[in-house]
This record gives sequence, structure tokens and C-alpha cells, in this order.
Amino acid sequence: MGRQIPLALFLTLLLCCPAMSQDFVLQGCYWSCPEDDPNMEVDSATLQFWVSRMNDQAPELSHAGFSYLWLPSLRKNSPEAVRSLMEGLQQNGIYPIADLEVGNDSFSFRQQADNLLKRFNVQAYSLHRRQEIDPVTTAREINEMFVNGTLPRLVVAALPFPAEPARLGKWAAEVIFYLNPAARPEIDPRVYDYPLREALRQACTDTTYDVRRIFQQSVRDASSISGFNIMTMANHPVFKNQNNRKGDWDDPISDPLLAYAYILTNNQLGLPTVYYGDYYGQQSELPEYLDKKPLKEEINRLIKAHKEYVYGSTAVEYLNRFNTDKSSFYLSARNGADSTRALIFQMDGTNTPAGKASTGSGKDVLVAINFSFDTLEVIQEVNSSNIRIGDHFTDVLGTSLSPRLAVFNDTAHTIPYAVLLKVPPRSFGAWVQGRAEKVNASRISLSASSLTDYIELAWEVAYETQAIGYEVERSVNGNAFKSLASMASIGQGEESASYVFIDKDVFPNEKLQYRIKMLDKEGGVEYSPLVQSRLLDRELSFELMEGKGDWAKVIRVKSNYEARGEVEVFDAKGSRVFHRTENIRKGDNITPLDLSRLPDGVYFLNFSAGKDKNWSKRLVKR
Repeated sequence: MGRQIPLALFLTLLLCCPAMSQDFVLQGCYWSCPEDDPNMEVDSATLQFWVSRMNDQAPELSHAGFSYLWLPSLRKNSPEAVRSLMEGLQQNGIYPIADLEVGNDSFSFRQQADNLLKRFNVQAYSLHRRQEIDPVTTAREINEMFVNGTLPRLVVAALPFPAEPARLGKWAAEVIFYLNPAARPEIDPRVYDYPLREALRQACTDTTYDVRRIFQQSVRDASSISGFNIMTMANHPVFKNQNNRKGDWDDPISDPLLAYAYILTNNQLGLPTVYYGDYYGQQSELPEYLDKKPLKEEINRLIKAHKEYVYGSTAVEYLNRFNTDKSSFYLSARNGADSTRALIFQMDGTNTPAGKASTGSGKDVLVAINFSFDTLEVIQEVNSSNIRIGDHFTDVLGTSLSPRLAVFNDTAHTIPYAVLLKVPPRSFGAWVQGRAEKVNASRISLSASSLTDYIELAWEVAYETQAIGYEVERSVNGNAFKSLASMASIGQGEESASYVFIDKDVFPNEKLQYRIKMLDKEGGVEYSPLVQSRLLDRELSFELMEGKGDWAKVIRVKSNYEARGEVEVFDAKGSRVFHRTENIRKGDNITPLDLSRLPDGVYFLNFSAGKDKNWSKRLVKR
């Protein structure tokens, strides 16, 4: 029997595993919250409202990228109506996370999980206890579930150490250490990263807080475990100032977008969670969010940017961390936008989807988050491992004041491999190395096909829940968008649907932009990405070929439009000796020409299709 690796060495080895998860979690209070009595009877009308609402939202949440939904009120004795919700979520690829209390005065984790698996097919769990949860016991229960074939998809523990990231990391590492070796590749036990959340809260609310401390406060950065064993958050139902003391750890973050920008762009930190109230704002039906703007659009763009440009990244460098070896010069320092109010970091893009698909330059990602109330302007040295002088970076979110960054040697401030970053107050930017498409998280995929007489628009909608119709909008030569047509939706809610529209009211040389506006039942709108187009130039090509027989010719005409043509033959004196009209179709056209009956001499063959399309050929018959 082999010797077991010592725990200290095992903790060190864990750090070698990069976090590359592409899952995202939505969490929040729906029909009840964690602080409610778990055995309370739920009002049937309220429950039905939430079951129906969440079933309607499942397709859009799935399309956005959410793969887990935290349901704190899920119990073995939950009403039967909840079963349809569980089925609807899982049909959309979303797995429910049940909240379980574990400890001496409650059922064990394994017993509760078994009950929920049998009743609702739940396979993900969030564990909490008033005191610390024992890591050895947790590992033992997971091992028994593994042996019984009921190993969960996800387990995360809520531990009472809001200021001890290293201790949280050690707990997760101990659970992994005591797992059955055969189970370790199948599950990643996680902890909630409360210390990182508290650092983000202070950065978002305290103008005197040095935000670079965030780089030191996460469980990932303060311990020996990777993001595979961590779950991050900005807000959460537990943060409601329950201790009635303002300015401490349990306060909600009233403006959390910058916190989400950090946890959704840095894939090394852990599995990101998004609070239902933040995502839907006033549409969440939560009392404390009645005056809040939804962050759904911004969060969806961040998730999509993560999927396309960050997922798979194996390393991050905090460029403006304490004691960094990367030089910088803050042009905005005099206004207060200095290193203490910014997070600037770089993700290695070699193994991201964009990086793997790239055949030219690398696809490293630069991110800058400005917590200041003034514009951030900084010359920053970047990691040059995948970068050369002259490379450029493209703003893929459209949120910065630097659409394109060039890498240069700044001789004035002696900064090699420098970029000039400009970010508006309380905002952020994400730049991808080389050419990159801007991120648009719309469910509408639009394309335009250019022809010589019209533009054909085709769009597909991933799902049509709440949709009532569409408007086709067009901009000509950069002018304002105007509506061209309206049409009702034809889909069946959760199913995809496809549409086509032909725009014939166009003229040559016009620069055209199109977008689709989707209208929903609640008065909201959603726009597709813009597409650009213009009419194709009319093109004809002619070729004279030999036919079968003496002086049997064939004229081959290639055309990208339909037209009417004329074939004429003139003798040396200019007299027309042959004439015929031809219908030219798109594609290849073959026109036979029999000149065998003409006497010997010099002839001129002419093929015309309108005043601008003429072709002539001199023929000598002997």
C-alpha cells in the first residue's frame, strides 16, 4: 500500500491546478429566504407566482450562461408545484443548489442530500452551520455518497471566517485531502470567499480604501488552493445589515457592478455567483430593489466576455499590486485616480477559446477597473511574455475611453511594453490582444446577405419567452435608425425561431446598418448586434469558347444579377448581320452562336447588358 502525501505537501500541490470553470450561479430569495423558518408554510399563490416566473426566466438565464440556481427554500417537504420548476430548470441545463444546515442538531449532509435527490433530483448543495463544519466529516460523507453512486455535482460550504482567507483555503484543502482518491477528480469541494467579498464591499463604498488590497484578500491569493475550490460573490441574501451596524461586513453593496466586473473577468478566483436582485433590479420583485436599475445587460456582457476571451486562461498577473515589478505613471493622480483606486491585471490568453482559434498574435486580456470618481488615465507596463512592441489590444466591452491600445516603449517615463489606459469614473474596461469582436449578449443573432438589388436579413432568436414582436431598423450613411417593418413573434416561448426580411428600398453605394428590436410583454426592448451591408456591384464576365462544329461558338457569361442582354454581330462595313436577345440569370449562362453561314471576312461580336456592361470581340473568318 502506497504512502499518503503529507497534508502540507498536498496543500502546495493544489495551487498548481488552474481555475477554468465556465459555470455561473444565480442566487437569491424567491418565495423565502435562509433566515425564514425552513418549516414555514408557503402561501400557495406566492409560490405559484415564483414557480411560473422562474420557469419563464429559465431560458434566458440558460442563454446568458447560468448553470446553477441557488434555492435556499428547497426542502424534502416542498410543495409538489416545485417539482415542475425543478424539471423546467434542468431541461434548460440549470441545476438547483439546495441550502442545507448540517451539524449535531440536524440531519447529516448525506441524509438530506439523499432525500432531495430522490424527490427533486437535486445534485448540488450549499452547506452551513452556526459553528465550523468539520472537514473530515464532510469528506467522509462525500466518500460514502461516491461509493453509493450519488456523488453531488457541487458542494460549497458557508464558513464563519469572513476575515481569514487562508483558513478557508485550508478547510477546502483538508476536505480534498481526506477524499477517496478515486472521488477527487469527480468533485471540487468549495468554500464561499467571504474575505474577497468584504474587500470588494469596502472598495465600492469607502473612497479611502486602497483597492489593491483586493489582490491579497481572496482565498485563492491567500492560500494554497485554486479557484476550483472557491465560490465568489458580490451580494447575497445574507447581506442585509442584519446586525444593524452600518459600514461592516453584512451590509449590501448598493452599487455592485465594479465588484461583478472583477469576479467575472478574473477566472482564477473561483466560480462566480450573481445575486438575483442585482441581476433583475426592480424587476426582481424584491422590496429592497424597487428603485434599482437591473444589471442584467452589463452582467450578461461580462459573462459572454468571460466565455469567449477569459475561459481557459491559466494565469493572471496583478500589474499594479503592492510591490509590483511593473512600472506605471498615473496621469490622473492629481485628480485622485491613482494606483490606490484601480485594479489593473492581465490574463494569459494562450488557452482561451480566442487564443486557441488565433493563428496570428496572442489573445492576452487586459482589465482595468476604476473605483475613483474621476477618469483613470495611466501608462502601464504589461507582461511581455506573449506581447511584442507594436501589438494592439481591442476594447471588447465598449466601456472604456481607449477603443484601441498600442504597445510601445514609453521613453519619457522609462516604461517598457507600455499601454495608455483611459477608463471613465466608476467604470471598467477589458481589452483583448489583436483584433477582437465586441461582446454583445443579445439572444438575437442577425446576419445580412448582400445582393445586387436588395439586402436579405436573417435572424435567429434563441428563445422567445415574453417576446411579442420585432421591428427591423436601418441606418443609411450613418444617419439615425428608422423602422422599416414590424412583425409578430412566431415561436413557442422556450423554442428558437428564425425570421427573414428583404430590404428592396436600397440604392447603390449606400452604407447600410441594420438591427432588430425585440419588444416584450412588459414593455421592454432588446436589440440585436449591428450588422453592416451595402448592395453588391453588378458584375458580368464574358468568355468566348469553341462550340461543336465549324464556326460554332459559345459565349459564357457569369453574372451576379439577373438582366436582359443583346448579342450582335457586325461586318467590316458596320452592318449588323446577326441579332438576338438573351435572358441572363445569376450564375453561369451559356449562349450558343452559329456563324457557319456567314461569308469569310472580318466581324465584330458585341454582347451588351445595359449601357455600362458591354463586351466586344474581333473575329476573322477564312
